[in-house]
Amino acid sequence: MTGTHFASVVLVDPRGWLLMQERDDHAPEWPDTWGFPGGGLEDGETPAAGAVRELAEETGVVVDVAQLHDLGHFEQGGPRGVLGFRCFAAPTELGNDDVDCREGRQMVFVDPATLDDLTLAGPAATALPAVRAWAVHHTPVPPDDARGFAGVILVDPRGWILLQERDEHPRIDPDCWGLSGGHLEPGETPAEGALRELEEETGVRLDPGDLRAVGAFANDHRASYGTWDRMWVYAAASDLTDADIDCREGRRIVFVDPATVPSLRVTKGAEAILPAFLRSDVYATMAP
Repeated sequence: MTGTHFASVVLVDPRGWLLMQERDDHAPEWPDTWGFPGGGLEDGETPAAGAVRELAEETGVVVDVAQLHDLGHFEQGGPRGVLGFRCFAAPTELGNDDVDCREGRQMVFVDPATLDDLTLAGPAATALPAVRAWAVHHTPVPPDDARGFAGVILVDPRGWILLQERDEHPRIDPDCWGLSGGHLEPGETPAEGALRELEEETGVRLDPGDLRAVGAFANDHRASYGTWDRMWVYAAASDLTDADIDCREGRRIVFVDPATVPSLRVTKGAEAILPAFLRSDVYATMAP
């Protein structure tokens, strides 16, 4: 086994997304790839100390060494031969707005489901299975007393999905596109709340048996409430059209072509929910 030459650290947010750096064409190794914050160790520096130093230098994010989980020693071939490195992980409640990109093109939280579409730096590809395994059991989750939200995504025969364009008045995510939904009332189950919110916002009434559970998602509401909250999402196939929808909240509520979703300014919740739904088995059973 080679010695430890460098160290990296990956932060995992409540969505399970990973803080990653898009390296630019000036990077001395693995240019134009995606990797985890990190770098070479200084003389006499421990891997953990080097990892937190590099994280602070590259992102401005300060993490205590005691917060790190050691994912192990790895070896990676490169221009300088085979080098050993350690990879660490830590949970975080930070978001992109809290990260200062001081190196590379961008430093952002990335949906791990999209990593197959990215070109990864060698060390990131090598450590990724360990990162995924750690995240399964250590991704931070909203507390039990977090605010609860619920929403429904209707899918029409074309596979288009019902979305709401919010106006400038909501406390959460004004001027963004998102799901029809809202706060759960005291004593209300997520499914009950989803059905109630759908009817209140669109006039559409569904039976509980019409719903298919998509999942529970962490929503970053720190800008509005200072917390990460939880949203339960359901879906239902529908023969309705835009003409059948009574927009009772926001600018408009219409069926949207999924191909256009990446170009929309979406709510922080929808940023994770919509891609997850569109690649889900639930959506596959409803789309043509």
